[in-house]
Amino acid sequence: MKSWLLFSLGTMAYFLIRYSNRTDKVPGFSFKFWIRDNWVQLSVALLLDLAAMIILMDSSTNLTEWLKTFLPAGVAVSAELVIALACGLGLGAGAYEIFKKRLKNVK
Repeated sequence: MKSWLLFSLGTMAYFLIRYSNRTDKVPGFSFKFWIRDNWVQLSVALLLDLAAMIILMDSSTNLTEWLKTFLPAGVAVSAELVIALACGLGLGAGAYEIFKKRLKNVK
């Protein structure tokens, strides 16, 4: 449950970061407009994030040893929780960049 919560928080944080870095800052926040303008990117990011989370949260997946290579000696954290947050933040960013490049190539 914690993993899914961290995943959701990471995804929301990613989109909030994108919102704060928008180029046109004049209009105030409108959730309706934001959903209408970003529903495709949000959907693609969520689908990829959910697929990764299902794979990573499977009981046969063990990321603890891999995560230890990035941490200083003596630091212990739950690999599942760290990866869940990273999925929410990182995969959303990756999905959005891929989507943006493909959209640019079509135009």
